[in-house]
Amino acid sequence: MRVKIFKLGIKSMSIRGKLIAYLTILFNFLLFFSYLAFLADPTKAVWIAFTGLAYPIILLINICLCLVWLIKRKLFFLPTLLLIIAGMYHHSRFFQLNPFSKFRTENEKSIKVMSFNVTNFDLYNNWEGKTKERIFNHIKEVQPDIICFQEYVYDKSKKDRFSTREVLNKDLGYKYFHEEFTQNNGRNHFFGVATFSKYPVISKHNIKHVKSEPAQCIWSDIVIDNDTLRVFNAYFSGLGLNHTEYKALGSNRNPIYSHMKAPIFNFLQFFKKIKKAYRKRSKEVKTTVSFIKKSPYKVVLCADMNDTPISYSYNKLDKHLKDPFTYSGFGFGGTLNFKYLFALRSDYIWHDKKLTSKNYTTHESELSDHKSISVKINLPD
Repeated sequence: MRVKIFKLGIKSMSIRGKLIAYLTILFNFLLFFSYLAFLADPTKAVWIAFTGLAYPIILLINICLCLVWLIKRKLFFLPTLLLIIAGMYHHSRFFQLNPFSKFRTENEKSIKVMSFNVTNFDLYNNWEGKTKERIFNHIKEVQPDIICFQEYVYDKSKKDRFSTREVLNKDLGYKYFHEEFTQNNGRNHFFGVATFSKYPVISKHNIKHVKSEPAQCIWSDIVIDNDTLRVFNAYFSGLGLNHTEYKALGSNRNPIYSHMKAPIFNFLQFFKKIKKAYRKRSKEVKTTVSFIKKSPYKVVLCADMNDTPISYSYNKLDKHLKDPFTYSGFGFGGTLNFKYLFALRSDYIWHDKKLTSKNYTTHESELSDHKSISVKINLPD
């Protein structure tokens, strides 16, 4: 008598089995469309971008459903398994296993680059500057040669505890810098992005994104011995969330004071913010890529992209540059200190395809709502 290891078809299934089968088909389709999100321009097909945003959850549900069918010994698991395998390119952008990456050869001529969204050094929640001091101590520990800050703040009056530039110049040894600001609070506090370097900055440029403030991008030409790198530092459009919306995502950002009333969560408004940000980022990234392509020097890009590795924006940049996380990162590359979004990457360092790198690190810290990242980039001998 022949023994069937796996059974075919859904006709013989119970009502519960059929329900799970149709649910599996639905989530198979959602996973397939989430894979397409990195190809779909949000200015033309924003709904596909939303499936990409939900990709981690959709993938997890598909894995669970695949296991259910395996336990039930139904061949229904096979299409789901094949679909999961087909998405290995995308999975590798979220999770990596490179246990031997730290043993890769390193040129004598290498630099460590760090990118960090410092959330204004926690200016409004910690007026005494304690968080700022902890961030500076963290930089001392990592010891990067070049640092790109997003959501950077500088006090131009130089009278209070937020004279960030002076500390970085004098105390930490970053003599060369490039700051650009898009906003100020009327009290000499200016907000923007900044690149600090231990090597000379010989040229600077500010790429302005029309009607996209506080989004911005700058590039700085940095001379390292006989080589010149063009280092881009970008902050792409965020969602502009309020306290209640951040709280729903597991973040304490934008806190409210005792005399203030928390806004009511409005899903439609939340949806519109995401949609608007997707379309803005699409335009900003296209502009940035046009400058990258014109660079006469090898390029390094540090960015808080406010987007995931399965997005159209990521794909546009990844076509021209290398993402070192994919060959020297380890584990989940999540850069957000959000309770429910811990596995998502929002911050990136890319470098020229002609360069190599090692020791990509996501630094576990709660100094900001973003984690800092760093990588060691080898320069040609």
